[in-house]
Amino acid sequence: MSKRKQMRKTSTLIGLTLVALGAGARAEDGAPVAPAAAVVDPFPAAPPPSPPARWRIGLSFLPMGLGKLTTPIGGEPVQGDAPLAYGVGLSASYRIIAGFSVGVAPQIISNVNYKVPPSGVAAPDAVRETDLMARLAYTFPIVETIGLYVEALPGYSLINQAGGTPAKGFVVAFDAGADMGITDRIFANLGAGYQLGFQSLTVAGEKVDTRTRYVRVSLGGGVRF
Repeated sequence: MSKRKQMRKTSTLIGLTLVALGAGARAEDGAPVAPAAAVVDPFPAAPPPSPPARWRIGLSFLPMGLGKLTTPIGGEPVQGDAPLAYGVGLSASYRIIAGFSVGVAPQIISNVNYKVPPSGVAAPDAVRETDLMARLAYTFPIVETIGLYVEALPGYSLINQAGGTPAKGFVVAFDAGADMGITDRIFANLGAGYQLGFQSLTVAGEKVDTRTRYVRVSLGGGVRF
């Protein structure tokens, strides 16, 4: 074989090799690239907590003990010990800022009477006291589900009189106690305090005291939303 034929054969082989390498490179460049796998966070962020409830509606049983009752007898105010009275109260309040709430807290108290009738006087019938009160309260959180509260309950009071005009006047109560969350919305409460009434009757054109004083206990519950 001559040198010219050998060189032609060698050139042909080199050309075919370059063509094959170029085709392989083009195939690699055109191959689809697999998408990167999505990264999954094994510790997803917790959802933001729901805002604290602002409205509160409650119902309470109100035993009233260690009471004093003043009524006009013979045109003069006479004070004596009162037996255990019992009442029920409804409250609705709205939290304005931090733990401070305002609202209303009407209540009805039964068995308002003398424990022992004043000397020489027949035992009067027990009467009912109705108190239309506002509620000003502040709650101090202790743990997530328990808070301590203080409240003032100023209002207007009516004491029924058998066959007569009710005694009327200012009334105020002061309580302190604890709220406990049963669920996110439902709560129970226990409190105690003191209540003072400044009611009076008009007798023969003059105002005469007809007052009540009680140590009070509040046992109840309700819902927040």
